[in-house]
Amino acid sequence: MKKVYWVAGLIAVFSYSCKTDFEITTGWSDITIIYGLLDKSDTAQYVRVEKAFLDPVTSALDIAQIPDSLYYNELSVELQEIQNGNNIHTIPLEKVDGNLEGYPKDTGIFAQSPNILYKTTEALNSFSSYRLVVTKPDDSVQISASTEIIDDFTIQRPSPLIKVNLLPGNKYQVSWLTAQDGKIYQLVIRIHYVEYQFSDPLQKEDKFVDWTIFTDKPSPSTAGGLSMDEDLIGDNFYAFLNSAIPDNPSVFRVIRKADFMFSVGGETLDTYNQVYLAQQGLTSGQVLPNYTNVDNGLGIFSTRFHKTVSDVSFENRTIDSISCFGVTQHLNFLRSDSSFCP
Repeated sequence: MKKVYWVAGLIAVFSYSCKTDFEITTGWSDITIIYGLLDKSDTAQYVRVEKAFLDPVTSALDIAQIPDSLYYNELSVELQEIQNGNNIHTIPLEKVDGNLEGYPKDTGIFAQSPNILYKTTEALNSFSSYRLVVTKPDDSVQISASTEIIDDFTIQRPSPLIKVNLLPGNKYQVSWLTAQDGKIYQLVIRIHYVEYQFSDPLQKEDKFVDWTIFTDKPSPSTAGGLSMDEDLIGDNFYAFLNSAIPDNPSVFRVIRKADFMFSVGGETLDTYNQVYLAQQGLTSGQVLPNYTNVDNGLGIFSTRFHKTVSDVSFENRTIDSISCFGVTQHLNFLRSDSSFCP
């Protein structure tokens, strides 16, 4: 049995199983793989462009360790800003090493260095769409993909000016208005606390834990401006703290504020996720279909946007419950009046 290995470190879904009663290799071939999510809320945009390879002779595990087998030596990568079907501005992308940009490649079977990405720091226009165009100098075929741009959206609740009350047996509702061209939403709450040594309270350490609320909540439309909400269950909050923060009898803790970190992805990203999830129910003996929006290549090119409500405080009743509620009392959090639970 031979397998196709699609080399895109950020798209692990693109490797698949195959039956043993037929050959799928007819000789070495090179397929261009693209991964890019344009994010107007970020200061820089990165796109990964790599090779997929199909070799009937050499082990794919060996090829995966050779950087020259993963990347192209010479490549033209550019973004075209499109309005009314016309290219009004072309942005060349700079070739960089992601390891030096603060984006190290995940460990695995593929070579980790260099980690070639293509970058631009030009601001994106939410009134335009963008077309990625990749050209290999020895090939007249262009690889391309297009996406709209998600702009800002309104988070109605929480507000940094109003404290959150999340008690056992109760719930707290977050709400927002959907982003235009946004389809799939994620919310992670980062809960900050300080850890002090009983033996020397001057020794302290700032820490946080991330509570994932949802990762793939879909909007009914990409038109924007629709109301969406989600209930945070109080009992789940205390159970999360119990599981995420380890017992340590040598320390006591003080709860601080929370950051509500929202993310929204485009419709293409949602479709990609749905196709991937649907494949999980198929038997492993089948060659799985794959979703791509890349012309003359494979991969995904879409859009996303991040927005955070920072420094949200907890009400005193919630702080007292974290300190005294049975599920979390052993974590040694102080009450709102800086005393220990009796």
